[in-house]
Amino acid sequence: MNRSEEYKALLNELETTPPQLEYTVQRALARKKTLQRKKRLFGVPAGSLALCFTAFVLLVNLFPPFAAACGNVPVLRELAKAVAWSPSLSAAVEHDYVQPVDQSQSANGITAAVEYLIVDRKQVNIFYTLDTDRDIARLDADYDIRLPEDLSGYSSSTGSFGLENGALRRIDVNFVDIDVPETLELTLRVYDSTDRWEPGAEPAEAVEDYGDEMLSDQREPERAYLAEFTFQLTFDPQFTAQGTVVPVNTAFQLDGQRFTVTEVEVYPTHLRVDIDDDGGNTAWLKGMSLYLENEHGERFESCVNGISASGDPDGKGYGTFWLDSPFFSRGEHLTLCITGAEWLDKDQERIRVDLTGGTGEPLPQGVRLEWTEKREGGWLVSFSAPYRWGNTTLYQIWGHAYQDAGGQVYERDGVSVTTTPMALGSLSGEELEAHEAYAAENRDRYFESFALKGYQADQVWLEPAWTRVTAYDRPVEVSIK
Repeated sequence: MNRSEEYKALLNELETTPPQLEYTVQRALARKKTLQRKKRLFGVPAGSLALCFTAFVLLVNLFPPFAAACGNVPVLRELAKAVAWSPSLSAAVEHDYVQPVDQSQSANGITAAVEYLIVDRKQVNIFYTLDTDRDIARLDADYDIRLPEDLSGYSSSTGSFGLENGALRRIDVNFVDIDVPETLELTLRVYDSTDRWEPGAEPAEAVEDYGDEMLSDQREPERAYLAEFTFQLTFDPQFTAQGTVVPVNTAFQLDGQRFTVTEVEVYPTHLRVDIDDDGGNTAWLKGMSLYLENEHGERFESCVNGISASGDPDGKGYGTFWLDSPFFSRGEHLTLCITGAEWLDKDQERIRVDLTGGTGEPLPQGVRLEWTEKREGGWLVSFSAPYRWGNTTLYQIWGHAYQDAGGQVYERDGVSVTTTPMALGSLSGEELEAHEAYAAENRDRYFESFALKGYQADQVWLEPAWTRVTAYDRPVEVSIK
């Protein structure tokens, strides 16, 4: 049974269509006839601060009327669970802004199916499932995206690793400068991830000295793929045409730095605030705590579990900030409210750290050098930083590049981020007690540790991701429309 037939079957099964879905299901049935129509071009990517996510199943708490309405419709209920973490995508599903796909392929006892798309002029959200009749407890997939005519420059992310077989998974693809293409090619390479995710799986061999592992060149072994599937996805023009650009051109200041909100792009899946900075500014804008508010008091927060900002191509700051979308809201006016800013001072784009003496001149605001240790394979270094707006933690302290005294550039290939102090080996007795006491005293900090492989000099120049942070007692407001 394909998705269109499934909708018909659901209608026949329901004696009374829930009022909240009375027109939703009808529109889905009517629209199935237009699913193969073509549309124009999709676009260039954004620099990403993408974070991995796991789809929550709390839609009842987020959207009670919608959850109640969807309760009797299994298709919509599963999709609602898969997007419950995102107010924008949840609103899209609530308003029947969904394109059924109904493509499935099977090989070697594995079945992959692309079930739905939520797509607009600048973003594609692909929802798919993996299942098997083999004795494999948990499947996952690596993926590739290919655009028509070898277009390049997209940004994509997924947080669906570790879900149970048959669960709805998501991949999102984001663009900036051009619009949705007619088609997109998705390749899924499926593998057995049971040992990684199953609660009863044997744990990995304990590491006696984590420092040696950080300094080693060991790489994760190549995966053995069980099956590979390629899907050609065609986008419905009535979705890919959706979105509008609102000219703003309003100047504002933060901490004496000057900016202009040039325009706001409003799409069903998200909203983008485009900002230009003044060439005379003494610091790059590296982040903001912000939200949008309409005249009814509805708030649209910065995106979570996805892109929250993208880079300014003309500088080292961020020029576009991504928020939840008011596309389906009833408001007509929007105000941008900025409650905090993150800065990279232009005269501190490199910071010297004395690895032997354990000092930095100066370190970013609130950052501490916890410890350094020199070994034959290089240096091990650990820093900590305080939580910031809303107890946000695990933000980046340092960039991946570092330099020596002569200006030679190196790249570190990994970082360990923890909410408790890093310990390189097992601890016991008084050492363990002291470590636990120190961790308890620093519950409001997180820790970023990494290796400078092969580096033997006693001083290093690190590139900070930011140098200072400001929180505003009263939001800085910019009228959008």
